[in-house]
Amino acid sequence: MLKRLRFIAPALTLGLLITACAEGGDGAPAGPAATGAAPAADLQTLLATADPEKGKVLFLQCRACHSLESGGANKVGPNLHGFLGRKAGLAPGFSYSEAVTQSGIVWSAEALDHWLERPSDFLPGNRMVFVGIRKPEDRANLIAYLKRETGAQ
Repeated sequence: MLKRLRFIAPALTLGLLITACAEGGDGAPAGPAATGAAPAADLQTLLATADPEKGKVLFLQCRACHSLESGGANKVGPNLHGFLGRKAGLAPGFSYSEAVTQSGIVWSAEALDHWLERPSDFLPGNRMVFVGIRKPEDRANLIAYLKRETGAQ
């Protein structure tokens, strides 16, 4: 029981910190109805006007767990360099949950947008401790930054 509490308390603290850091992170449910999430067709429009510099600020909540540079270390989460266009669960040297390795997801801007909205809803059973980003514009800004920084074409 004590071992479990040692894991849960930091995870909850991290979750609360991420929620507090995310713009509009008021803890409200983040499903499509609650978020006013943009339909997939609108993602391309949002990406066309996305600001990678705003995405860089949003990435501050991700950098504790992910690195972006080529050859960068895996942390609590995998290094993200080159992940767009790659099947989920294939970053070298990272131990993924079965949910991720069995998902068949190929990382695209659309898949990433849904993942970033609320990872636990997008892929139940994954181990990522992140509540998500509610605003479609924020997700587009983060995706634009990730594209720029991870070698995506």
